[in-house]
Amino acid sequence: MKDEKEAIEQEIGRARDGVGERIDELDRKLRTTFDLKAIAAEHAPQLAAGGAVVGFLVGFGFPKAVKKLLMVGLPIAIITFAAKYAASRDGDDHFTRT
Repeated sequence: MKDEKEAIEQEIGRARDGVGERIDELDRKLRTTFDLKAIAAEHAPQLAAGGAVVGFLVGFGFPKAVKKLLMVGLPIAIITFAAKYAASRDGDDHFTRT
């Protein structure tokens, strides 16, 4: 009875060690995969260029460009959608994709 209990305790200890090792391995893998500092260091030139572009757009009229795009693009999109919808209702296939 005592030997059986010790064998079970040893088996539980081995199972815990295996789970602990797997958790440590997964932790290492996650830390290397999602290391933001390494990713930022690897893509530093692209990040700097992107920041410069965003800064330029915000500083020199990004809101104006968006407003102009909405004023012109939104009505065009609505007209196009309405024409496609009307054509599909009438059975005209000129505006539908094949």
